[in-house]
This record gives sequence, structure tokens and C-alpha cells, in this order.
Amino acid sequence: MRLSGLGVWNLYFLIKFFLYSRSDISFDFLANLAFFAFLALSFQQQWLMRIKHVVSVVVGIALFYHDSWLPPISRLTKQAGNVQDFSLGYFFEIVSRVVNIELILALFVLCIVYWYSARWLRYTSLSVIGFAYAYWLSMSVPSDGLITPIVVQNQSTPREESTAVSGASTADTPDQQLQAFYQQQAQLKTQFPASFNGRPFDVVVLNICSLATADLNAIGVKPRNLFSDFDILFRDFNSATSYSGPAAIRLLRASCGQTSQDKLFEPVDKQCKLFSNLAELGFKTSVALNHDGHFDDFIGLIRQYGGVSVPKLDFSQFSPAQYGFDGKPIYSDGEVLSAWLNEQAAEGSLPRALYYNSISLHDGNQLAGRSRMNSLESYPARQQRLFADIAQFISQLEREGRNVMLVVVPEHGAALKGDKLQFAGLREIPSPAIVSVPAAVKFIGPDIKHSELYEVEKTVSYFALSELISNAMKWDAFSGTVNVQRLVDSLPSAAKVAENQDTVMMYIKGQPYIQLDGAEWTKYPNN
Repeated sequence: MRLSGLGVWNLYFLIKFFLYSRSDISFDFLANLAFFAFLALSFQQQWLMRIKHVVSVVVGIALFYHDSWLPPISRLTKQAGNVQDFSLGYFFEIVSRVVNIELILALFVLCIVYWYSARWLRYTSLSVIGFAYAYWLSMSVPSDGLITPIVVQNQSTPREESTAVSGASTADTPDQQLQAFYQQQAQLKTQFPASFNGRPFDVVVLNICSLATADLNAIGVKPRNLFSDFDILFRDFNSATSYSGPAAIRLLRASCGQTSQDKLFEPVDKQCKLFSNLAELGFKTSVALNHDGHFDDFIGLIRQYGGVSVPKLDFSQFSPAQYGFDGKPIYSDGEVLSAWLNEQAAEGSLPRALYYNSISLHDGNQLAGRSRMNSLESYPARQQRLFADIAQFISQLEREGRNVMLVVVPEHGAALKGDKLQFAGLREIPSPAIVSVPAAVKFIGPDIKHSELYEVEKTVSYFALSELISNAMKWDAFSGTVNVQRLVDSLPSAAKVAENQDTVMMYIKGQPYIQLDGAEWTKYPNN
């Protein structure tokens, strides 16, 4: 056994150094240095050299994937079943987002330079210099302490900053602090009044898929302009997940504090279910969707774990407005909401509570009657159409003359921009840009006197919405004499903790960190 140059493997490391300098990948210094040392070994026996070459290729590929910002293989395999539902056109659209032509051309030039200069340059020596450069880069990145936000009651805090909590020690590990967060949340339950203290009102909840603040910024729309006709805007609402089913369950269980992902699929006290509480108070509850709810068994999830009764959906009177990423029809929000409103005309004066789910902004949608478009490019048009339909629905509600509390709550973002860890449209990890959504509330009624939009800066989540509905009942919000600020000031803020299956994101000393599959906590990379 002896030492030798790395040969073509130098190109492997040069490519890595190049990508690391651009922050396109991370760089596990010790693992790469060990691989470099292994490659430098040379054996006289040919069979040993053959084994070394095979092992080198396998380890090289695995190490490159490990250093990339891509999710672990286990995370991708778990979604293999859902990928089978993608239409062929959407599959190729996804591939086009992953492929970076400029980067491929740059790597091509690097390869050509290597082949032409390998005869007179000692690239193994350059690789050693590259390791020194990579080490210097890693040392130049400041480290962050492990202090995580938990919960604060009735305190306004700047967005995306950590918040301390009594009982949470800075010496606790992130796992311990996460458990402390869930333990505190488990103590929260909305205490609804026994009856309306004043005028009864309807509650209409519009749960919209794929609408984050980052998405609106990406298309040049300011949330405060979009919701300028509303009364309350929660600028930093935490959707707490990046998938539709869990988001809907969390909303429908808003009357209790935030739980872990696993507990979403366990039985829960009836008092935690928002629509069960409203039914107990005399509301006639109903559910409507602008899609058939088959994907990922959405209807089954909200029926079993959300505590709502979903009727048999009949779309025969509607023509498709869009087609989803799986080719299934999606119907006009305006038409579906108008149909629901018409059905309520014969129901009398009982207060009504509607849960409505829309996927009009979902990634991969195609507008009906139009040639195929990239769904990222069609997003602005779909967003405009959706909010035109909502404005039309509001006008219909106003003409009815009933008191209505209209709540718009996005499920999660669309990830229009993507980042280093997830390409555009990928939501496997609940990153801050995906779970930070704008939620808004509008009070509709003959005695309501609208003033300017009241913007809530502190981070809140679903429990705050349940508390807001309770406050509106306690303080007769539709009398025309209640100040909006009074309804909002007592709402609890909460730390921005988000979770998918085996994936957790929370803030540690003001910076987002993630934990995948129970492994170590790592800082979520900046764009």
C-alpha cells in the first residue's frame, strides 16, 4: 500500500469547492477529508484497486448527496406514493425547476479547464489548498447559541424573533425546549361563553391552499393592500405545517393549543374541535370544497380528525375552472361559495358556520381553456381570480344583511421562490417562508362601522382565531360599538414552531433550525 495522486477525483473536489464557495452545497469537512485520504491510498493488488474504485464511486455519490441541500433520501421515498399521482406535464415542470442551466454550463467549463490543464498542474496539491479554503470558509460563519422561543401571552413581538418563556432554561437542549413548548400549549383551551352576549353572527372560514407572505411578495402584492377592505390582518400567522391535511386538522382543532404532528392523528377532546364547539352553541355547521378532496385522503382526514361532517360533494352544476397537478378538475371559488349561500336561504335564522377549502393556488394547476402554462407563471392570474371571487362572495354576504365573521386562513405557502434546501414548489420541510402566512378577518353586518385595517405584528397561530371568535361572542362585536383592538389585544402570541412528519422547524436564538428524522438540529440555510 502506498500514497498516490487523486487523478480525476480532483475534479470531484474542485466541483465541490466551487459549489461550496457559492453556498450551493454544504461541506462536511471531516467526512470529505477522510474520503480524500482514502482516495490517496494505492494498492499493488489489482483486485483491491477494483474494490477501491467501486467503493469510491458509491461513497462519492453518497457524500455529494449528503453535502447537498436536498432532503434525506428517506424523506423522498416517503412521498413516492404521492408523486405517482403527478401528471406527466407537471412532472416535467418539476424537473425543469431542479435543473439550473447556468450552473451546468459553469461546471462544464470547469471540467474542460481541468482536462486541458491536468498535464501541467498538480491538481492534488490544489485540492489540498481547496480543503484549507473550505476550512477557512466554515470558520468564518458565526455560530449560534441554542436558545429557542416558546410562548408569550399578550405580548407583541417583532416577527421572526425569539421569545423567552418562564420555566424554559437556556441550558435546555432544543429537544427539551420543544417538549416544553408543547406542554405549555397543552394547557390552552378556549372557554366559549354559554351563549351569544348580544347579536348572533355567522362564522365563515376560508382555508386557502398555497398563499404565504413570501408568495405575495414574489408577485409584487402587499398583504395590507390585498386585505385593505378587511378589519384585521395577522401579518405573521404561523400555519405550523406545510401540507394541507395537517393544516386543515390544526385549524379545525383551533380551540386547543398547538400539538405535535403525531398527536394530530390521535383522538382529541371534543372541546378542542372548533366546529364542534360552534355546533354546541347552536351554529348550523357545513363544509364545502372546490375540489373532490381525494388527494392524500383530505376528506377522510378532516372528517376523522377535524370533527366535521362532509356531505357527498356534487359538482355537476359547475364547469372546471382549473385542472390540478393530477389532472382532476378544480371549480370556481365564486360559483361554489355562491351555491352554498343559495342553499342556506331556506335554513332560517340559525347562525351558520362554514369551513371552506380551496386549492385554486396549488402548485401544478392549469387554467381551463388555456394552453399549458408553467404553474409558477400562472400564479398571479390565479391569485387575482381567487380574490375577485372572494370579493364577489363578500358582496353577496353584505346584501343578505346578516352578521358574518369572515376568516381567511391560508393552509401554507406555495414556495414560489424556493431556497437552497428546497426548489420552488417543494414543501417537504416547513420553512419559515412557507409557514408564515397572512390571515385576515372581516366583520360584515348592518351595524358594523369599518375603520382602517388593524395589523397585528406579533406571531400568532390557530388558537388565536378560536379565541377571537370567542371574544366576538362575549363582547357583542356586531353592535357597532366594539373597538377591533379590544378583540385582538388579549390574543396570545406563540413561538413559530412548525412540523411535518419527522420534520420540525423552530427558532433558536432568532434563527430557524430544523430537525429531520430525529437527528441533530441544523440551521436552516439563508437564501
